[in-house]
Amino acid sequence: MFPKEPRPPLKESALVAKIVKKLRIHREGFWFKVHGGLWQTVGLPDIIGCYKGRFIGLEVKVPGKEDTLTARQKYILSVIKDAGGIAEMVVSVDQALEVVPVA
Repeated sequence: MFPKEPRPPLKESALVAKIVKKLRIHREGFWFKVHGGLWQTVGLPDIIGCYKGRFIGLEVKVPGKEDTLTARQKYILSVIKDAGGIAEMVVSVDQALEVVPVA
C-alpha cells in the first residue's frame, strides 16, 4: 500500500464556491460572490446574499487564516450588523449554513 499524497491546502476561492453552492441549495435566496475591482468598495464580504428579507455578508477565510481579517473587513462587517444585516467571517460550509438562519 502506498502512502496517501497530502492534500494541497484549500484555496479561498474554492471554499467560497463550495459555500455559495450549498447556500443556493439549502438556503434558497439570492447569493453571489463579490469580485473585487478598482471601482468597488474596499472590504466588502466575499459572499453577499439576501435570505428571507435579511441582507447577509460572509467574509470567507480558509481554516488557519482567521487572523487575516483586515481592519477594513472588520469595519464593513460591523456596519452591516449595525444596519440590521447578518455579517460574519466563516471558515467552512457548515459554519456558513449555521450563520444563515433557517427560519
